[in-house]
Amino acid sequence: MHPEQALEESYDVLVIDDITSFLSARLVKQVQRRNRKVLGVFEEPAGELRLQKLGVNAVLPADADPATFVSSIVGLSAERTVDEEFAELIADLHGEAGSPDEVPTARVVAVGAAGGGIGATEVAVGAAVELANRGVRVCLVDADDVAPAVAQRLNLPLHPNLRTAMDYLLHDTGSIADTLHRHRDGFAVLPGLPNVRDWADVLSGGAIDVIAELATLSDVVLVNISSMVEQPATGARDEGRFGVARLVLGIATDVVLVAGPSPMAIGRLIEWLADTQGLVGDLPLHIAVNRFEDGLFAKGEIEQEIRRVVKPGSVTFLPHDPKLAKAAWEGTLPTASLIRALARAVDELTATNGRSVRRLRMGS
Repeated sequence: MHPEQALEESYDVLVIDDITSFLSARLVKQVQRRNRKVLGVFEEPAGELRLQKLGVNAVLPADADPATFVSSIVGLSAERTVDEEFAELIADLHGEAGSPDEVPTARVVAVGAAGGGIGATEVAVGAAVELANRGVRVCLVDADDVAPAVAQRLNLPLHPNLRTAMDYLLHDTGSIADTLHRHRDGFAVLPGLPNVRDWADVLSGGAIDVIAELATLSDVVLVNISSMVEQPATGARDEGRFGVARLVLGIATDVVLVAGPSPMAIGRLIEWLADTQGLVGDLPLHIAVNRFEDGLFAKGEIEQEIRRVVKPGSVTFLPHDPKLAKAAWEGTLPTASLIRALARAVDELTATNGRSVRRLRMGS
């Protein structure tokens, strides 16, 4: 199972164990809002505590006998007294009106790339600078589970980081605000896991809970994700090796996708969108063609090819600037030319244009 199935399949009771990587308070709340129940299964006392904090309807130890499992499932199913279709309609209406269990949140902007080494981190940092210059409360989160680089790029400490924030939230041992690094240019930064192998020891769904919490403290949460977004294999136990990016896309209100300025790069962009169509859907999509050199390729031809396949909210061309390499080595901000070029995309991110912004359902 993967997160989309938990919401799309038809059932009465979701039975899920405490170590499921995509399990989060938000997922539990979404399932419950669809008039379904959640039965959590645990092996250790810490797992029972985590399930209770996530708000599941009932818990059972993994070694409970089959009769106890059946009894619990039947009991939970019997509590569903409202027609499911009607309940989903009510949930949608509450979502539009602002139901009591929802907390208005920031825009959560996923910043990714259709291929590695294209410059998604540079674009995310540049967007954070431009937003902060406009007086927007912005937090930049490094959720890249392949090549985290935000802290290194900005010459910031690696600790505290995303894992620290996940531990604080899971064990209620500290404030997430205390894990943020305040950059002198006016934006907050939450570094990624220093070693990507550490993802094997944490529940990636915990990263979503952290982002949801940060969304109550900010106007915009920029989340730098990896380019690896493949769909998990049928029967896979978790959401796949590179599942963090998919989880972030599942809660994003906007997507910024970075591509290179070549026919092959545009092909990878289209492939990336095909792999994520179930998650990106009709979200506002902003494409940034990075390291573009005038005269090398026809700008109009590239944009025409992009718009032939997808309908992005904006297409921005970012200049090739040799000074960016020096800035990266020195840990200084992106060049003024890049930030100026990002202004149009940032205009789109800060304008509602009549759209309703999706809200994150917060757990109790």
